[in-house]
Amino acid sequence: MPGHFYLAMPDIEALRQLVGLWQIWQTSKKMPRNFGAFGHLFLQLRDLRPWGAQDRVPSDVVAFWLEENARSPDKARRIEIELWYRSSEERRRAASQILHTLAAEAGGKVLHESTIEDIAYHGMLVEVPAAYVQDLLATKDVRLALADEVMFLRPQSLLEKRPGEQVVESVSDSIAPGPGGPPPGAPVAALLDGVPIQAHQLLAGKLMFDDPDDLQSRALVARRFHGTGMASLILHGDRNEQNDALSRPLYFRPIMMVDPNGEETSDIDRLLVDTVYRAILRMKGSEDIPAIAPNVFLVNFSMGDRARPFSRLMSPLARAIDFLAHKYDILFLISAGNVLHELAVNTYQTWTEFEDATPADRERAVLSALHSAKHERTLLSPAESLNGLSIGGQHHDSISNRPASLSTVDPLVDSYLPNISSGLGLGHRRTIKPELFFPGGRERVRLQSTVNGLKIKPAAPQMLFGLRAATPDSQNQGRLDQVALYDGTSSATALATRAGHDIFDALMDRDGGSVLSEIDPHYYAVVVKTLMVHAARWTNIEGLLKEVCGPEDKRQYVQRTENSSRFIGFGVPEIARVLECSSNRATLVGFGTLSPEQGHVYRVPLPGCLEHVTDPRSLIVTVAWLSPIRAGHMGYQGLRFEASPTDKPIRLLGVDRKNRPQPADPSIRRGSVFHEQFAGSSAVPFVDQGHLGLEVWCKEDAGVVSGATARYGVAVTIEADGQLPIYEEIQQRLRVGVTA
Repeated sequence: MPGHFYLAMPDIEALRQLVGLWQIWQTSKKMPRNFGAFGHLFLQLRDLRPWGAQDRVPSDVVAFWLEENARSPDKARRIEIELWYRSSEERRRAASQILHTLAAEAGGKVLHESTIEDIAYHGMLVEVPAAYVQDLLATKDVRLALADEVMFLRPQSLLEKRPGEQVVESVSDSIAPGPGGPPPGAPVAALLDGVPIQAHQLLAGKLMFDDPDDLQSRALVARRFHGTGMASLILHGDRNEQNDALSRPLYFRPIMMVDPNGEETSDIDRLLVDTVYRAILRMKGSEDIPAIAPNVFLVNFSMGDRARPFSRLMSPLARAIDFLAHKYDILFLISAGNVLHELAVNTYQTWTEFEDATPADRERAVLSALHSAKHERTLLSPAESLNGLSIGGQHHDSISNRPASLSTVDPLVDSYLPNISSGLGLGHRRTIKPELFFPGGRERVRLQSTVNGLKIKPAAPQMLFGLRAATPDSQNQGRLDQVALYDGTSSATALATRAGHDIFDALMDRDGGSVLSEIDPHYYAVVVKTLMVHAARWTNIEGLLKEVCGPEDKRQYVQRTENSSRFIGFGVPEIARVLECSSNRATLVGFGTLSPEQGHVYRVPLPGCLEHVTDPRSLIVTVAWLSPIRAGHMGYQGLRFEASPTDKPIRLLGVDRKNRPQPADPSIRRGSVFHEQFAGSSAVPFVDQGHLGLEVWCKEDAGVVSGATARYGVAVTIEADGQLPIYEEIQQRLRVGVTA
């Protein structure tokens, strides 16, 4: 099996001894006296070698550069170099000097250098001649690839948004511009994106715009697509649904401008991780920097680095996001990324066959094709972030009158499935990613090629599908009331951020009955994160996914459900379920802070109407947290949480885990979310005076993190299928206690 294990050695001599033993084994298949155990190890290996050029330039990087060279063979290349991080400033300076010298020898130059101690990062952005990269790809025998100071050579990390084909129209309903300033209240949500049209009718007076790098001077108004659309979706939602605007302003920090080709892109002269890190420090403040927007705890990141598809190792940007999330109590909502290259659907040979197939057969064929190509359609950095919630694009929108199309086809029937362009999981150490799916437009596909079988690609929204939001004036006449259809994981992430904001508003609504309006702001992020995942459900579509993704043996339950999780994560959230009261449903929310090997025990009062009856009922338990990280450790995650009833749920409430479609038990114990569901209808007598005991505990994961603690949120929902007075009875009994 292909794969890699990375081993840290105590010193050079130990490394030499290990390589020497491998060479002996290769020659004689025998080990010297007292080293027999190494023979058992070597039996499992294909190769054993020191870190070298083939590790510094991974295969996905080679493929990317070959494609770029074919497109523009004479263009100078910008290489992002990640150096081995040294804790000594003197050693970092020495390594930096060596790399400056090597860049000059290559006929290039260092454009930018950044050291971020918090995430063990030391990086450089270097520009070199095209011929140098061609030599690198041909032989890897170039000085930069051989330098001991270098860990990885990669294409420059950039955020790029190319304007799609839009059909623009005016806002159909009149929305008066905001008053002289933004809506009352400090912003709690932020958007990092391209420069918006601040004066657009849907945005005017609703943004707290902060542009310390003056990117708006480098962004043509007519090309400000992405930031304008995403801000509109967060503030107003999909204009097809006519939602109310958010009650608070949106903090907007531009990190993309418009290049000479009209594409929105992050600063090509700076390292992206440094740009994002500085943006968050400015927003939340530090010892040297006063906070610009200290109340923000939701950060929308509707972008992905197409040059950095996730492949086992955490990217520097994901590491930075994870560190900042834990330090500043921020919930990052991150798009899974859009994979726009062709998809081979080998079930069909021609476009006519594909069009004429039944919708169900076509759906199965497309899902099978996605499963076969899953390793080529992974998340885009930084969607692998441990602490953030990654958002996929659900195959759904609210267009009521969808025009007919002669050149495109709807590839999927079920609206709970992801769009074919939505990046697939899993994440680091097989964590469930993306966690959630929000509407990304009912994406259609078009013919790409029939050479060696049918190949399809996502089509542009035009008027066929998507979410309606603000856009620049297509005629460049200065009109500020234009809207168009957007799609993809970017749009889905904007709706997720809006949903998080709605949950926060409900928590703060004292007049509406919320008992959490006095919650410590440090817990906003974990409580909202908990409730967003708590609202997620799998549907019956998981049965089809298990059939398509396999394995065929139904006894391999864990692998079958893990394969399904690549497509649907924890599911599609029904946010209304955590915002609205219902007589037959009660949701209880708690929060706290724990260190390793500590726990809290909650006593949840049970409704008397469920005792000794066979009415179907369900129990849902969710815990979410923001973990400290160990940036230089392969384990990476510092702390993890779990939750469990103190007695078996079947005995306490007559429910069982196996009765509910959901990710496999081992899968939910990874990542920074624990989400478990139970269902049943067994008539049971209540124990412990009619209470459900729930223990939440914290464990070390990647070894000791000095002084580590983590905040968490916990949510429990008890619901009956019939109209039983669950809410009223639990409210009357509600006396939830916490015991350390």
